Amino acid sequence: MLARSRAPRVAIACVVIALVISALGDSLGRTIVEMPAWRAVGPQAWAAFSRHADLGAGRIVYPVAGIGGTLLSLIAAAAFRLSPRRPLSAAIPLYGAACANLGVMLLTVFAAPIMLSVPGLGNDPIALARAFAGFAYWDGVRAVVGAVGDCAALWALVALLRPHAEAA
Repeated sequence: MLARSRAPRVAIACVVIALVISALGDSLGRTIVEMPAWRAVGPQAWAAFSRHADLGAGRIVYPVAGIGGTLLSLIAAAAFRLSPRRPLSAAIPLYGAACANLGVMLLTVFAAPIMLSVPGLGNDPIALARAFAGFAYWDGVRAVVGAVGDCAALWALVALLRPHAEAA
């Protein structure tokens, strides 16, 4: 049985590991799981799904989540910078998470126009295949940058929660 003094540390470690796994699943899930499946069923099926999902409720949910998360990571970095207590161990991951979120936003400039073009492509198999390939590429790059940002944010959280002697 765990000693009482170790139980909170084990709980925190488990929560952090669970968040890492969840964040990686969210960030990379589409790239590793969904896009290969869409490749197998074809660009026309992908386009039909995307018209209802990404261009349906996703048209509101994804920008709110992406912009909101990026703004919050920038606010966190600014608050950290302005704080009189800034543990050095949190600086790199916190600023890295903010930069990664900005990177995802920048990469969305390449992915979003492809997705937004899908309704106008009709069922043209060549145009849809081209759109799918382009979106899959940019979505994959975004997923990797997003996963790095998620891991950096969790690293920063752990660093901020730990008692520190050093400060920047």
